[in-house]
Amino acid sequence: MIRHVGLGGMIALGVVAVAEVVRAAAGDEIPTRGSAAPDTAALAAQVKELMVKGGVPGLAVAVLQDGKPVWSAGFGVASADTGQPVTTDTVFEAASLGKPVFAYAVMRLVERGEFDLDRPLAVYLPNPDVRNDDRIRRVTARMVLSHTAGFPNWRHGKELTIEFEPGERFGYSGEGYVYLQKVVEAVTGQGLDDLVRREVFAPLGMKASSFVWRPEYDRTAAVGHDYLQLPVAKAKPTAANAAASLHTTVNDYARFVAEVLRPTLLKPSTVAAMLKPAVEVQKDLSWSLGWGLERSGERRLLWHWGDNDTFRSFVVADREAGSGMVVLTNSENGLSIAEPIVSAVVPGPHPAFAWLDVDRYDSPARTIRERLVRAGVANGEHGIYRTLGELEATFPPAAFSESLLNRIGYELLAKKQPEAAVMVFERNAKLYPKSWNVYDSLAEAHAANGELRLAISLYEKSLKLNPANENAKSAIRQLKEALHR
Repeated sequence: MIRHVGLGGMIALGVVAVAEVVRAAAGDEIPTRGSAAPDTAALAAQVKELMVKGGVPGLAVAVLQDGKPVWSAGFGVASADTGQPVTTDTVFEAASLGKPVFAYAVMRLVERGEFDLDRPLAVYLPNPDVRNDDRIRRVTARMVLSHTAGFPNWRHGKELTIEFEPGERFGYSGEGYVYLQKVVEAVTGQGLDDLVRREVFAPLGMKASSFVWRPEYDRTAAVGHDYLQLPVAKAKPTAANAAASLHTTVNDYARFVAEVLRPTLLKPSTVAAMLKPAVEVQKDLSWSLGWGLERSGERRLLWHWGDNDTFRSFVVADREAGSGMVVLTNSENGLSIAEPIVSAVVPGPHPAFAWLDVDRYDSPARTIRERLVRAGVANGEHGIYRTLGELEATFPPAAFSESLLNRIGYELLAKKQPEAAVMVFERNAKLYPKSWNVYDSLAEAHAANGELRLAISLYEKSLKLNPANENAKSAIRQLKEALHR
């Protein structure tokens, strides 16, 4: 039941093919100003090598020093289908990197006295999506921007709820940002994209950035790729979403980071207050208003990431040193290579990557996932049987975690390989026989394969282990009805 469903597609571009197309497509479009630029030749070589190892078709990177962008470059292809090269003008889905931009626009309103961070949002605009919960009247913009409002990340079609006392603790939430967006739109009388264009994009010269799809993006936007390096149909948002729909270029976002490092649109004191830790996430990690903060040695770094499945990105900046880095990718594998790239420019420990639970490009989990899904897609259950044996002879049992095998099984189901999925789920049940979830997942695979009676028995086994499994109860009712039709 608890799943990680992969994106569709068959086997196409492999590591060898990626090696043929990875190349620097553009560089130094932002001129060097101030201090000397970093060793960009070495950085470019490292990026290209990591893209091959990590299976990342396209990437753009920008480096900041002394509070200014000093170098940027594009690598690889915007689409594996067309071979169009990535340049610094290539538009990427930046996903959650829109949150710090939106937060900055809100702080502009706050500084001018047009908005109050600590006034309950329901005073400005009631939230009709939260019913029968008076705690909604205590939610403020400060809580939303620091992810302490109590909302889930996304409701996934369900009724929106408050999961903990507002202000009590950290809970990352896109839903909170969407609610704040609606409030700000009501207060200003402007849609999100127009508002942010007025407050941030236009003053900073971010001409290619938008929270909604623009016609020119049909020519300039990159296409996302799944972890098998297969292109995935591009979403073209017509409605702005402060938490997820930002599209931008690496140069545009570098201009925004430069503004945060050395503010011109806000008073330095306002930015300093904005970037104070508002809530602790865990050791060496906290959150401010819009940005994550990580402690790296004696330094406190700003950071954020973006993840819209097939577009993944990472930004880090050191306000004291005036340095930073922007990494945008068009790949589900993008974050797997981000840490060594970031560390080449901003050295030191980066606990953010551990918190994100990123599978590095060279991790056993990534190898197991890729090889099993490729084998299952190419050769069904026979491919799974052979490849599982090879992998189990290579990696220790601990490498085959319950969550990893569960994720692989659901990816095979999504790729219309139920027999292969059954084999993976069966292995999961053998390794973790006391887990109710493995039997729930195995039951779903058998049901997808038309084995309804077996599916019912497995759902019943899951229920014995977890009587609160509502998914199993519902599935059993539906399967029994199907048997009696």
